[in-house]
Amino acid sequence: MFEILITPRSYASTSTKPLDFLLERGYELEKNDTGKKFSKEDMKRKIKGKDGVILGTDPLDSEVLDEASDLKVISKYGVGLDNVDVDRAEKMGVEVRNTPGANSESVAELAFGFVFSLARRIPEADRKTKNGFEGKIVGNTVSDKKLGIIGLGSIGSLLAQKAEGFGMDVYYYDVERLNIGKEEELNIGYRSLEEILEISDFVSIHAPLNDATENMIAGEEFKRMKNNSYLINTSRERIINEKDLFQALEDDEIAGAALDEFEFSPEDIPASIEDKIVLSPHMGAHTEEAIESMGVQAAENLISVLEKK
Repeated sequence: MFEILITPRSYASTSTKPLDFLLERGYELEKNDTGKKFSKEDMKRKIKGKDGVILGTDPLDSEVLDEASDLKVISKYGVGLDNVDVDRAEKMGVEVRNTPGANSESVAELAFGFVFSLARRIPEADRKTKNGFEGKIVGNTVSDKKLGIIGLGSIGSLLAQKAEGFGMDVYYYDVERLNIGKEEELNIGYRSLEEILEISDFVSIHAPLNDATENMIAGEEFKRMKNNSYLINTSRERIINEKDLFQALEDDEIAGAALDEFEFSPEDIPASIEDKIVLSPHMGAHTEEAIESMGVQAAENLISVLEKK
């Protein structure tokens, strides 16, 4: 009998199918029922004796792996592996898998929802209207605007398709430039990062967090952006320098930002820029369909390693 730790709080929350894959094989499961992400100390205790882990954003660095002498597989519930010491895991003989594509549609839809939220000032309008405001709130149209996508993986590609349907001109930048066939398929053009920032009305980030992308958008990058442009981030928070973002909004270097990932506390947002920032609680991957798909893929990845299928 294999012992499995399941850390994502949303795992199997919309469908029992992901759990059924594991339970029907007689696996012993320990789920995260705490309502919060596990800390490093939590992980160090709970990883002991486990054969596999289905992992969310909880820390799995070398200190945690030191306690994981029985671990055979790390199955990431999602795509990003920045919370995993992959090199250490591989040296230990632990296989690392993820679920690319399972949540791409839901994240791309949220990113495009942010485009409209920023352009039409929907969150601000909602708040003010509920407080009795009866004036007019003037926004911007989305059609014919320029969208710059940073990172043209599956999410960025889906966003490009949606934007074209609304008459937007789409450009992209990727640390590793993709093939020309992909550009022709999506009817988009490649630009340098500097050009993306300078020409775009909306800049949407869909890159993984690594040495090349950490702090990619900071003070100088904000100065390159148009004063009436917007920044969207549904990727990892450390790709953006949040202190510089606040300053750019204070100085009207950009018109607004929408973030699904952030390290600051919402209470720390200065009142002067509150209406310029739209926040969501890391919910890009959280639709009923994506939760089931990620859960099933994560379970299948785990089983394929443990049962050598």
